[in-house]
Amino acid sequence: MKTMSKNGRKGTATWLLSFFTLLAVVNVFNATIQLNLNGAASTVFFRVFNADLGGLNAEVYLWASLIVAFLLFGVTSFSVYRGLPVDPQMLQRIGKVEENLATNSNMIENTQIGFFRKLEENQKTNDEVFKKINLGLDDMKKEASDNLATQKAALGKMEEESRRNAEVMKRQATELAKLKKHVEKLGREPTQRPKLTSRTRLEHVKSIPPRLATKLNQMQTTNVSDLLAADAVILAQRASEMVETIANVQARAQLLMVPGIDEENADLLVKYGITSRKELANQDPVQLYRGIVGIAKTYVDQGKLSANKVPDVEDVSSWIKQAQL
Repeated sequence: MKTMSKNGRKGTATWLLSFFTLLAVVNVFNATIQLNLNGAASTVFFRVFNADLGGLNAEVYLWASLIVAFLLFGVTSFSVYRGLPVDPQMLQRIGKVEENLATNSNMIENTQIGFFRKLEENQKTNDEVFKKINLGLDDMKKEASDNLATQKAALGKMEEESRRNAEVMKRQATELAKLKKHVEKLGREPTQRPKLTSRTRLEHVKSIPPRLATKLNQMQTTNVSDLLAADAVILAQRASEMVETIANVQARAQLLMVPGIDEENADLLVKYGITSRKELANQDPVQLYRGIVGIAKTYVDQGKLSANKVPDVEDVSSWIKQAQL
């Protein structure tokens, strides 16, 4: 009877140890799930009914559950094999428990491997993202630096150009002041004889080619007065010449009747667009001088005009005054 009672107590203790071992294994599963879902830094809280038993780090909870499970498993195995008769059902149950423990251990190991592999992949992904961000920031910094350098160079050029323009404007203002001063100092010019008069015959006009003068004489246009009185279109048709040619001849002849204007001066004025004495009389001396002096310099460069024949502002002002008489 005592042996049976002793064996009964051992059996009860063994079943209790097995139950607690199973609870420990369940806690291992729970800790593994919490670790995968919430991460290693999460906290697992324990409650019994409404009583709060506190919290424990998920990773610590996992390792504590594993240690307790293996300890209980060892104690249970020792209790089973210590002096108990061999029970085939018990051995089968122990084998299933061992098999479950091995399966659970493999699951836990695979879960840990997957967890740490996921952590490594996330770390690698984050490193690549930060690397790309750093490269992008470096490129943006370089681009901004290049843009600033380009803008600085452009501003330097603009500043230099502005300085040059200011110097040019200053020189032009000085020149204009001198020109106006010269114009103001000009007195009444002595009366000069014009190159042409209304009675000058066309063959004596240097700006009219002899061939054209002959044609005009044949049409009863023999002097400057006849030339200026005739219509340029009709003369051009009758002489088989271009209207522009006849108009230029008339313009030069009219300008040559102004005292002080010679053939070169008349050519410059016609080139500038002055085609009559009236137009010349309405010109501003400084503006007209600026216009024809540029044409004169071009003629000098081309060899069409001598440098000493380039008119000055006093000459231009004299022409305008003579045209106004």
